[in-house]
Amino acid sequence: MIHPVGWTSAQSLATLKALWSIATLNGTVEPSPAENELIQGVWVNIMRNPEIEMAEVKASIRPPQLAAAIHDQEHRFRAAQLISLMPYAERPYSENQLILAERFIEALGENLHRMEEFIGARQKHSRTMEYDALRKLGRDVFPFEDPEGKHKEILKLLKDAEGDAEELERYQALEGYPKGSLGRGFWDFYAQFDWPLPGDPLWISEELTVRHDLIHVLCEFDISINGEFCVSAFTAGNSETFNWMIAMLGFTPPYVSTGEGFHPDDFFEAYSRGVSASRSFVDNWDFWPFMEHQIGDLRRNYGLL
Repeated sequence: MIHPVGWTSAQSLATLKALWSIATLNGTVEPSPAENELIQGVWVNIMRNPEIEMAEVKASIRPPQLAAAIHDQEHRFRAAQLISLMPYAERPYSENQLILAERFIEALGENLHRMEEFIGARQKHSRTMEYDALRKLGRDVFPFEDPEGKHKEILKLLKDAEGDAEELERYQALEGYPKGSLGRGFWDFYAQFDWPLPGDPLWISEELTVRHDLIHVLCEFDISINGEFCVSAFTAGNSETFNWMIAMLGFTPPYVSTGEGFHPDDFFEAYSRGVSASRSFVDNWDFWPFMEHQIGDLRRNYGLL
């Protein structure tokens, strides 16, 4: 197990109250449906304390009270991650919610705006998400058309990419792997959308996308916006370094412009699967030795069901 998932009733209730306080600005406004769903998703999929009634959650709490309810560093860090997610349940983001969230996070000994340690990972994730969205437009559109100049960074990366014939050949060989294997599943995943394989001149880098796409295959997350959120949530739960803030802030345009919704229940269920997995499929995962294994066996053996 990558992260402990046990929360006491006191820890759970205090964290849920903090989320409620942020969503309602200490009871001065009504929470939106998305904010309600997020709180429900945390309660059901993360806290798992059936003895807590939702009526108890709907009460404000002050930052010092939250800190007094959570003593150990691990749960403080996880609570801070959950709290950092709350202001981003709706767009446009609420500056007042961000300010309130920061007070709770600082009371827990963290800092919402201490982004130096996360900025590199966030930029990497943002590039992955943008490239992931753009390749869905198809080869006839991307990367040949960008009239508004919205994707200069990705286009520059592609322009500078020369391809790697040896790497491309290695990934093309996955077509010959046994049906049901991770390698063949990865090849099928790319083939069904006519996406350029790693090593193709229209592809960026193994580091940015392969583990991301293997999680799609292993966990059967589709390529809708909700499916992409689920991949990010699984990654957050399955990694020692990936952060909730990165998972959410990575969804920059063109994703936001689709208008598709965020489904917190699915997000937190995916997070729980990442937490419960018996190994990391994110941090320094050498995936090639796994490519010949059957996907069903991997799911059973590593707690991905």
